[in-house]
Amino acid sequence: MTGAGRGWLAAAIAAIAVVGASAAVRIGPAAPASAVPGMAVSSTWLCPHGGGPSWTVTIAIANPGTEAIQARLTSYGERQPKEIAELDVPAHGEVLQEVPGSVRAASTRVDVFGGWAAVGWTEWAGRTGSGLGAEPCTSTPGPSWSVVDGVTNRRTESYLVIMDPFTADAVVDVALFLSERPPVRSAEWSDLPVDAGTSIALDLGNKTSGALGERIVGAQITASVGRVAASSLAVEQGGGIRSVLASPVLSNRWIIPAAGGSGSGTLSLLVPQETPVRYDVTQLSADAESQTAATPTEARQGGTSASSAQIGSLGPSAVIVDVREGGPVVAALREGGSRDDEAVTGGVPAAATAWVVLPTAFGLDPRPSLALVNDGDQPVSATLTLLHEGGGSLGDTMQVTVPPGALGVPGKFLRQDHVAAVLVSADGPIVALGAGTAGSRDSARYAMSVGVPIPAGVLSAVP
Repeated sequence: MTGAGRGWLAAAIAAIAVVGASAAVRIGPAAPASAVPGMAVSSTWLCPHGGGPSWTVTIAIANPGTEAIQARLTSYGERQPKEIAELDVPAHGEVLQEVPGSVRAASTRVDVFGGWAAVGWTEWAGRTGSGLGAEPCTSTPGPSWSVVDGVTNRRTESYLVIMDPFTADAVVDVALFLSERPPVRSAEWSDLPVDAGTSIALDLGNKTSGALGERIVGAQITASVGRVAASSLAVEQGGGIRSVLASPVLSNRWIIPAAGGSGSGTLSLLVPQETPVRYDVTQLSADAESQTAATPTEARQGGTSASSAQIGSLGPSAVIVDVREGGPVVAALREGGSRDDEAVTGGVPAAATAWVVLPTAFGLDPRPSLALVNDGDQPVSATLTLLHEGGGSLGDTMQVTVPPGALGVPGKFLRQDHVAAVLVSADGPIVALGAGTAGSRDSARYAMSVGVPIPAGVLSAVP
């Protein structure tokens, strides 16, 4: 890396250390009303990851700043919360902390002090299971969450994990949206209490839900009292798992990166309002010829419904959903791995110029990957920096050019440290997604996790 490049990156990271709070996108904290130069900030990240017997859940906290920060982790379930760790997170580094995850309702709160950090989870379904799931946490607790990844057939158990980490009780209403039936609003899940300092898991496939036997289920969780955070967790009969953070916003545009996986995926869409929508689906790839030929596919979906459709994916790629009439909506992309374990991501409504991509490749024979998506018409230059556990220098850095379409980061760079987070700084808007596989071909685990956008105001001081 050139001296000028190092200076530019150092200036960007210095800005991260003194300003703090994220842009209002699907994940990350809301932007502050004002930012005072020189004052460190704190934030709270909520991780409704869920869990199961013999599961291992790891929280990653990545600090791209120039000063060490502190983090406090608290575990939540159906009983009283328990503080489990207080940690120092080194400058230019990350900390990986195992947290309780033996029950479906397991959740974790991470309080960060002294600077900005990106936080996410990875969960591994036991030493004999084949499941790996990963997602970023959220620091925008709110009154409404939407997600579309539930499946309630004989092979799959699907849950909504809802956490209330605050000191006041919450009351929620849960509406389920199906592909060929009207929405289900059961009495048992209306005015449902979520006690302060607890987390609950709702089984979408039980008799109470009214959604048994569905190939796709969308959900809206609305808090009439209090604030919550929510996610969807799916557990396959063969041991595969996947998890996706619910979205606190609806949007007319979704950018959903993909790592490639098995080459096939499922695009799901939730239309919560009564008005039907017309939308375009455009696929971007890393292949220049395919990218040039990419044309939108027009589609229509009725109101108050969820739908899913098979879609191909050729290596690092992306699906762009643009709603032309009606909306807004929520979307998700599910992608198969080499065996039965699937991964899922909800994407983001907008691109950004800086991201932190958290690690997803855990277990035996880990193989990390990273996809960068450029939905514009001009190339974008990006600098990638590994943030090691324990911290370190800025030496593990590379520069790439992201053409219009998508780019896969060379595996050799990522395999230097498969559990390192990656700081991505670009001179134009892009979207970053991390993915990881682990295990043998017969028991391969697979997970995807969209990056955490660094706050818009953080990089504003960079020339």
